[in-house]
Amino acid sequence: MSQQLAVPEIPLTARVALDPASTALVVVDMQHDFVSDGGSLQVPDAAATVPVIAGLLRNFRAAGARIVFTQDTHRDGDPEFAIWPAHALEGSHGWEIVDALHPLPGDTVLRKPRYDAFYGTPLDHLLRVWRVRTLVICGTVANICVHYTAASAALRWYDVVIPRDAVSALDPFDLAASLRQTTSLLAGRVTTAAGIALTPRVTTSA
Repeated sequence: MSQQLAVPEIPLTARVALDPASTALVVVDMQHDFVSDGGSLQVPDAAATVPVIAGLLRNFRAAGARIVFTQDTHRDGDPEFAIWPAHALEGSHGWEIVDALHPLPGDTVLRKPRYDAFYGTPLDHLLRVWRVRTLVICGTVANICVHYTAASAALRWYDVVIPRDAVSALDPFDLAASLRQTTSLLAGRVTTAAGIALTPRVTTSA
């Protein structure tokens, strides 16, 4: 028996003012296998987010904020292939980050073995060295690698911001469910890319 479920309202923060000195942009798994035609796990709406993410990258670079790319990385026989078709095989075309979002020398690229970008990587260490307190997380897949990275960040008491037009999922329900969890369970903020304002904190001398 089928049942229709209403999607709960997801609170949207129209404007999020962030200090670039304590904020990092995390671009999750925007690789050919997830984004491009012919990719082994292509996400239908991922390509549409590329221009939006490119705009975020321009703004964060101009503000001098930290930028981290995650790169899902697997080898033959990876246990994850019992769940999903083989994907993001290290060194393959599908593993590469799409050209339009190519990391620059000042960016950080972290190869990750599972959904969570904190698992098996130095991400938490780097963020603490950089004195980052807020993560703006975008990319794909919204309810998998984006979501588990956001959840892991929240468990470590980082503030989480998700620009909803810069994330994509395999199914609209999955996207809505992830954003709902972000605002409720994770106490994060959902906004749009245009709603993110990188404004240096002004300090006054005594």
